[in-house]
Amino acid sequence: MDARPNSPEARDISYHMHGYTNARKHEEAGPLVIEKGDGIYVEDLAGNRYIEAMAGLWSVAVGFSEKRLVDAAVRQMSKLPYYHDFGSKSHSPLIDLAEKLVQMAPVPMSKAYFTNSGSEANDTAMKMIWYRSNAIGQPARKKIISRNRGYHGVTIAAASLTGLPNNHTSFDLPIANVLHTSTPHHWREALPGESEAEFSSRLADDLEKLILAEGPETIAAFFGEPIMGAGGVIVPPAGYWEKIQAVLSKYDILLVADEVICGFGRTGEMFGSQTFGIRPDIMVLSKQISSSYLPISALLINEKMFEP
Repeated sequence: MDARPNSPEARDISYHMHGYTNARKHEEAGPLVIEKGDGIYVEDLAGNRYIEAMAGLWSVAVGFSEKRLVDAAVRQMSKLPYYHDFGSKSHSPLIDLAEKLVQMAPVPMSKAYFTNSGSEANDTAMKMIWYRSNAIGQPARKKIISRNRGYHGVTIAAASLTGLPNNHTSFDLPIANVLHTSTPHHWREALPGESEAEFSSRLADDLEKLILAEGPETIAAFFGEPIMGAGGVIVPPAGYWEKIQAVLSKYDILLVADEVICGFGRTGEMFGSQTFGIRPDIMVLSKQISSSYLPISALLINEKMFEP
């Protein structure tokens, strides 16, 4: 670390509070300051070049400094840098992107709704789900089920959905009406001799027992990543999503596919939902949607959500 009083590293320690960082250790060791990027590479202040194997936070899908995106941003910012969609206002890029996303969806979707991050999109999905429960005369349906080791963001609601203890400890989380069920990690959590199919059946049984214990009339939705990302890149075992969806369908519980990491080609198909045969009522999209060049996320909702 450059220890000079006015170096970028020293100024970072003095003025910037980092996310997911041990603050005390950071004060001692300082940051790695990235100065530029090109394709899969980033370069620090000292000129050291690195392969950015995680694409930032799983998000720079087309690489750094992609000229087509830079040029498109300059054109749009020169023409109309910002506008909103409140009160029936709209603009052409919003309309074009909404149409494109709905048409790309792996299952029939009705509308796209835009927010700024994956966390915010998951928060908004919860709000929409609660609103729908009230609108259809089922105000008791407010509980949301996600999974241990799942990751859905860092805002209050999204961090509650997240099933990682460090996101809850000291923050008084999770909030009320958020429940967690078993992790589909066959290698770590299967019983001796238990096949993937048997393990999936047991996890579906765990989910059904939780629903029955809480009361099916109180459960509104289930949130899940097609492949669990931050929890350990956990690929679901054979039959998992088929059996989970059967339980959700039995009790008329909405399914939210958090495609923030898996979406836009990460699993070989355009969406993780296609790879694993998931038929969500809501899809949450972010990261690759702009290659993280600008903050944007989207919710895709089906007709069941839009016109209950």
